[in-house]
Amino acid sequence: MRARYFIFTLLLVSLIGCASNNAELRLDDEVDSMERVGNYDGLVEYYKNKIEISPNDTASMQELAKVYFDKGDIESARFYSDYLLGLNMVNWELSQLRGQVYHADQEDVLAVEFYQHSIELGNKTAEVNVLLGISNCMLGHYELAERYFNNARIKGYNDAAIKNNLALVKFADGRYQDVVDLLLPLYFSDPKNKKVQANLAIALIKLGYVEQASDILGSRYSINEVTTMSKRLSSGAGSSI
Repeated sequence: MRARYFIFTLLLVSLIGCASNNAELRLDDEVDSMERVGNYDGLVEYYKNKIEISPNDTASMQELAKVYFDKGDIESARFYSDYLLGLNMVNWELSQLRGQVYHADQEDVLAVEFYQHSIELGNKTAEVNVLLGISNCMLGHYELAERYFNNARIKGYNDAAIKNNLALVKFADGRYQDVVDLLLPLYFSDPKNKKVQANLAIALIKLGYVEQASDILGSRYSINEVTTMSKRLSSGAGSSI
């Protein structure tokens, strides 16, 4: 009888363990699904619930800060990342995130500082090189920006994204013909890429080829819209993919 009870207890514990593991797997699948479709409100609720249950769960708090950043809520991303840094939490993901928040706040000197710290902490991703390229471009360090973008390319980052970012560096540096030379093959291979269309058209307008720019834009953008973008970029602002 005692042996039978012992076996039954083992089976029960095993079944509870399986049920627990299955529940965790379902939660992981749910989080993955929300991330895939960009359900930021659902992710915020998920991580806030985890923090409510375990207030010292700094890993969930960091994920929450990242979700807020991806959602475009820079203030909340800043609040949580600064709170974690105040707890002396140190990892490359948090340093990169804080750099991204600084970039969003147009404080690219500090953004570069945090990206570099992220690399010192072990960040070997192509993404951090892209981020360094963008911030250095905003600071007018065009040669350095190109170097970082090319580093990201070597690390396997999307070629189209890198070429578009390189084009923006050349645009900011006034090398409009270089922009056309870089983006024209990209446009022919993917005519529906809106950012390539816009940046190529802006460069063509700068070179005086308004009619060719109009042909590229079709009905997606008006000449007035692209001219406005051109003025914005000329004043030092920019966009990237």
